[in-house]
Amino acid sequence: MFMTRWLSSAVMFIVLASIGVLLASCASPHPADHPAEVTEITGPDFLIKISAFPEKDGGFVSGRYYRFESLPQGGKDWVTAMQFRHDDPVPIPKQNVRFVASKTAFVFMGWKYAVTTDGGKQWSIWSAEKNLPGWQCCNYALVKDVALLQSGKGKMILSPIQGRAGEVPELVTSDFGRHWAAPRTHD
Repeated sequence: MFMTRWLSSAVMFIVLASIGVLLASCASPHPADHPAEVTEITGPDFLIKISAFPEKDGGFVSGRYYRFESLPQGGKDWVTAMQFRHDDPVPIPKQNVRFVASKTAFVFMGWKYAVTTDGGKQWSIWSAEKNLPGWQCCNYALVKDVALLQSGKGKMILSPIQGRAGEVPELVTSDFGRHWAAPRTHD
């Protein structure tokens, strides 16, 4: 009898803890929240800022939310490019911000990528969650590297987890990464 009650209590605890972690992962920082760390990267015509916000009530080890923003030249308000929640409080990924030309830049983290071609006024977001058929969450190191040419052609190198559905080693683009596809093979 005692063992049955203890098992029921343990299962209930695990279920409630899982729900708490799930709810925490769905939340995101509010504008009034204070970032734990901020980095600004200066490009030819605009700034990109990355802010790291501590996760509230994230479980045993709280993660962080990373907000990527741009300040267009002559602008007064920051434009959100994308946000990404990481399970761990990793350092701000400055190396994942790249300027291709004076008005073209991209950022990436985890399984997300964003690009602007108008100096940071608007951003297009690619996410494996929505744009990689059959992909299953979560591979925090999925996008390993991205290279873009000024022509808009480029390559995304991925770090697939072996045996995971939907993960591929490489994607290509011809529109600055607004759309990515598996490279065509020539027989």
